[in-house]
Amino acid sequence: MSPNSNPLIPRIGDESAVAHSWERFLLDRPLPGAGVRNVVLDSWRRSRSEAVDPNNRCAPAADENKVRQLRERSRDLYEAAKPVLETLREILRESGTLIMLSDPSGTILDLNGESRARNAGELINLAPGGCWGERLIGTNAIGTSIATHKPVQIYASEHYCVDVKHWTCAAAPILDPLGHNLLGVVDVSGVKETFHGHTLGLVISAAKQIEGVLARRDAELHGRLLDSALDGFKRYGSDCVVLFDHRGRIVKTGGSMQQAREMYGVRLPFEVGGQVPALDLSLHPDERKCLIPLWMRAEWLHPIRGRDGELGTLLVIPLGTPNKQKVSPAVSGSKSGAESDAFDDIIGSSAAIASVKSRARRIAPLDLPVLLLGETGAGKEIFARAIHKGSGKPGGAFVAVNCGALTRELLASELFGYAEGAFTGARRGGLPGKFEQADGGTLFLDEIGEMPLDMQPHLLRVLQDGVVVRLGDTRERKVAVRIIAATNRDLQADVSAGRFREDLFHRLCVVGLNLPSLRQRPDDIETIIDHLNQRFAKKYGCPPKSLPPEVMQNLQRYRWPGNIRELQNVFEAMFALSDGDCIDSTLLPPHIREAAVDSVLARDEPNVAATGRLAEMERRAINAAVASAHGNLSMAARALGISRSTLYVKLAAMRT
Repeated sequence: MSPNSNPLIPRIGDESAVAHSWERFLLDRPLPGAGVRNVVLDSWRRSRSEAVDPNNRCAPAADENKVRQLRERSRDLYEAAKPVLETLREILRESGTLIMLSDPSGTILDLNGESRARNAGELINLAPGGCWGERLIGTNAIGTSIATHKPVQIYASEHYCVDVKHWTCAAAPILDPLGHNLLGVVDVSGVKETFHGHTLGLVISAAKQIEGVLARRDAELHGRLLDSALDGFKRYGSDCVVLFDHRGRIVKTGGSMQQAREMYGVRLPFEVGGQVPALDLSLHPDERKCLIPLWMRAEWLHPIRGRDGELGTLLVIPLGTPNKQKVSPAVSGSKSGAESDAFDDIIGSSAAIASVKSRARRIAPLDLPVLLLGETGAGKEIFARAIHKGSGKPGGAFVAVNCGALTRELLASELFGYAEGAFTGARRGGLPGKFEQADGGTLFLDEIGEMPLDMQPHLLRVLQDGVVVRLGDTRERKVAVRIIAATNRDLQADVSAGRFREDLFHRLCVVGLNLPSLRQRPDDIETIIDHLNQRFAKKYGCPPKSLPPEVMQNLQRYRWPGNIRELQNVFEAMFALSDGDCIDSTLLPPHIREAAVDSVLARDEPNVAATGRLAEMERRAINAAVASAHGNLSMAARALGISRSTLYVKLAAMRT
């Protein structure tokens, strides 16, 4: 066999030559000129690049819970495959082999075969839950078929790990009939004595049958979906409309996708079958939420429901008023005029916030990395957007990513992008990461302190060299990106504790900006509330609502540990729940009313508080409030910022 030959079916007579080549490969020595098929050699190289230990005795295994979740996620595949795999089992009944179905990651979802073969397979986790991706267990039919998206048969010594070398296996990928994405793999495995070249043909045939079942089901479901969505396409005829099925695949589009991209930075594939994972209804809602792209807005999504639940999603991207709609958070940046101030949207005029805004204005035009420090909810992203807007390239994209909201694997693909075939589920043609999306603009790395330690060197390299390499690729791509990072952690303490790289810290913190908490600028609270009042009035279609003095005082006395974000949420709830044109004190959350009491008492009786006579201080305050209200306990409770029932309890205790 010539060194460049690449037959689909291995030759048993080459086993000793393959074993010798494998040994030389592990020692990084030149290989002899014959014996190893290209498909196998390429897989060995991938296994080595993923640092797979050739001495691994078995594949890792997922627990039963995880397997159930994966089966549910691949329910369409699982149901379509069952009758096909049953037929295959009948054909191979006396062959001593195992018939398996895996998900796109290589985790075995279903397995059938004779008990003797099953027992042997369990020794290496060739069983339900076994994870047979190449990066975990090296060259094997399931993992190599996933990596190549092609059928493959692997025999004995061709496997990468020692304890798998007495097995033979044949696998074929199952591709999505619409988008040609990988859905799973069908595999037949057995000890090497069960090898037969015809096995590969059987698994290819089985995979094609499963794809046929899925295609027929998709055609029926898409017919129902299109019927249900027809009115939507008519209703939103002047907008960009995209219909997704239950797996997040594009079924139909209407309107100008190009205009949507220009106005909002929409990044959708053009072709039917292209997938948006965030709209895959098989995923858990929390998981879908993590995958929603920055440009996508919740109000654009319209679920399409049928008799059996949700059939898909209609995405309506408004194009009607371009001048107003062009201000998308993800891509905005153009100044409205020469004199416009990028920091006008930051509400407040206290000395604390004015000092920070003044420093930020000086920082903005400088093309330097910025580290924003401040408590959760203090407005770090608002400052980041303002710095971007006030920079020398406000027309560039502003791209934000939360480093604490994604798993390590998702964060790597989000930041750096990935090449086609880089991992299970990778879309055709690959996908650019956030660095590439932000090229010529600003990348905002929120919660940078939560970035895994082993990922920090990769980020450091991009910052130092200005080049990014997509996952599964070797090509370097130049990027020119301004970095603004943010954290609520003490990064210097994390550096000392070994939780954060010192060189990365100094690379990010060229210029630091400490944002004050809301309790450090109480004078701004009333101004912020006035702003929120106007905003929510527009949102709910009603006039702004008045606040009695005691309500405003309670809001000003509270310490707001969640800062502006907490204030915004609390005020919106009060605004929405108020019946008339006034926000009554009864709508104040109990923890805010009670927290305000301590503030009142401490302010009115500082000398008593200093001597520790808290009970006496409270007694005097309650008596004063009741006297001022002429015995009206409801009024007294409102003045104290506590509930009437709490006041009753305190009065009863005072009488004993």
